[in-house]
Amino acid sequence: MTFKENLIRASIVALICLATSACSKRIARFIEEAENFPLDEDVSNEKIEGLGFKKDKYCPVKINNCISYYYGPPSTSNNLQYSVEFGEGDRKNFVEINLNRNSLEKHYSGTVILLHGFRTSKEFMLNSALYFRFLGFQVVVPDLLGHGGSDGRKKYGVEDSKYINNLIDSLVEEGVIGDGGIYIVGNSMGALTATYISSLRTDISGIILLAPMPPFDEAVYNYAKRDHPLLSRIIPERDFRKGALLALKKAEVNLNDTKILPIIKSSQAPTLLIFSDSDKISPYADFEQLSNDNIKIIKIHDRYHPSMNTIGEVEHKAIISWLNTTQN
Repeated sequence: MTFKENLIRASIVALICLATSACSKRIARFIEEAENFPLDEDVSNEKIEGLGFKKDKYCPVKINNCISYYYGPPSTSNNLQYSVEFGEGDRKNFVEINLNRNSLEKHYSGTVILLHGFRTSKEFMLNSALYFRFLGFQVVVPDLLGHGGSDGRKKYGVEDSKYINNLIDSLVEEGVIGDGGIYIVGNSMGALTATYISSLRTDISGIILLAPMPPFDEAVYNYAKRDHPLLSRIIPERDFRKGALLALKKAEVNLNDTKILPIIKSSQAPTLLIFSDSDKISPYADFEQLSNDNIKIIKIHDRYHPSMNTIGEVEHKAIISWLNTTQN
């Protein structure tokens, strides 16, 4: 579904809301049925394979839902370069990186699990996956439930953690994941999944959270204000929040389970949080009080939420500094 089609659909939801008393139910249905944001036309299976990623599926025994994922080995290239454009109009971002192997302080090792956000897919995390492969890590990039090539209904980052945790166990048993430590990188809703996984395991060396999602009802309202400002002025805030709660209820997820702050505070894994001062979906102010010896917070400038899934030059410097601390 294109951006224009999504805008038309959202407008129809608003009109129906104004004409009936079932606005929150319509919003819930829109959340449940919303398709993934479209990928760049240049992203093809052939190109992804050419970059060294192998596509696979994990299907737990006695469970119908399968998880689709990419695996990528450490890169041996001497250079890494990408430039990605996000957004349009006055909300356009270019995220760039240009690295030479000689510029790296050290060679890293281990496994990085990369988790995407709501209404995106594993393909949206591939540039960041290339980055970690260049550092020396192998990567696993799964689709969350109800997204991309994974089965099941959306579980809003909560139940996904159990599936991804089982996938990690499977890869450990197969010898795919070995020494070097396991790091989890989560963007937006995937950050919630990442923190849950860190609470389920004792072998996580660290987690990196890129613009982590606030509680789901707040995230839905923040999204509406950002992408549909006119509709968010017409439709009351309570209807957006109630619609979010209805969508969660249908998925058998409790709102409290989408609150990431308590999980971060209780995590024993070293944690790096990266925010932007221009991100209205994941406001830095909601998380700034978290900083302590185990949690490091970085604020970058003038990046909007959709671009926060891709590692750029500024984040690279912060990640290298943090990795050197955790690996020491």
